[in-house]
Amino acid sequence: VTSAVPVRQRGVPFDVNLGVRNPGAIVAAYSRCRRDPPRRDPTIGNAIVQMPDWSRGRGCDLYLYDFYTGKERRLAGPSSRRGSEFLPSVWRDRVAFARSYPQQAGAGGLHPHLYLRRLHGRHGARRLPGGPRSRLRFCTGTKPRHCRRKVEPGPTALDLEGRRLAFAWDSGSTDGGSSAAYLDTIGRRRSFRSRLEQVVSGDIQGAEVLAPTIDDGQVFWELTLYGDTTSNTLTRFEISTGRVQVAALPGPGLPEPYLRPVLATAVAAGAIHYLASGVQAIDPGCSVLNMCLATPGCSDTAPCQIRLAAGLSFSDRR
Repeated sequence: VTSAVPVRQRGVPFDVNLGVRNPGAIVAAYSRCRRDPPRRDPTIGNAIVQMPDWSRGRGCDLYLYDFYTGKERRLAGPSSRRGSEFLPSVWRDRVAFARSYPQQAGAGGLHPHLYLRRLHGRHGARRLPGGPRSRLRFCTGTKPRHCRRKVEPGPTALDLEGRRLAFAWDSGSTDGGSSAAYLDTIGRRRSFRSRLEQVVSGDIQGAEVLAPTIDDGQVFWELTLYGDTTSNTLTRFEISTGRVQVAALPGPGLPEPYLRPVLATAVAAGAIHYLASGVQAIDPGCSVLNMCLATPGCSDTAPCQIRLAAGLSFSDRR
């Protein structure tokens, strides 16, 4: 049975992540903002520009919904007055999250950072290794010529399990918008970051890494290509051995004459679900012989579909 969770709606998609609290209760963690974040800047863009730019939200705090009690509460400890928190992920008594400092002057107030903190108590938040800062510059064509560096969107998804944090991070390289999957290993004194995959978007080809998830000793993430080539590939990384395998997510069947970029994936206990972008009727229409490329996104007129990827065939990545 699918039912709506009884919490107040918001104007943008929730940055929600399911987690496990002691003793095994399922909870959903997400943010609420005084001013919701805008859509992503397409000039530093990647494939899925409809995603909110979470670091641009203002007055964001973290919330937790407990499916056992059916109640929502604000996480007072991680939520701060001087920062704006978003993209939380809960595991047992800890929460990983991103934070920006809008009250800080200049670009420094826009840069996002990653943190780890206990849900309760007065212990401060511990900063974790994040992704790279943007090196993409925007220059005016007028004289005198002015250039400024684009601030990176930063994290787009976090997943905490034990002493490991998987996250996706979008930034800007000298070649265009970049998107990558990382894994932080959290030690008692130091934490170490490993980059699992990185892609760069160009003028006619968008590429984005989506939703890294830790499941059964492996990290899963989805790579969507949109533009000149459209494809959806699921990758899994075995933490203990470093083995990398890939599988193509099944595309639409012949009765559906559209190519749908995948917008999100979720992996739990071996089950793989993904969100296929919505499509809208195009005049004079599409057919099996005349395939149409759908703009990625979801709306009332172009609803998305949640699909189960069953029986995927993984092979070693070359």
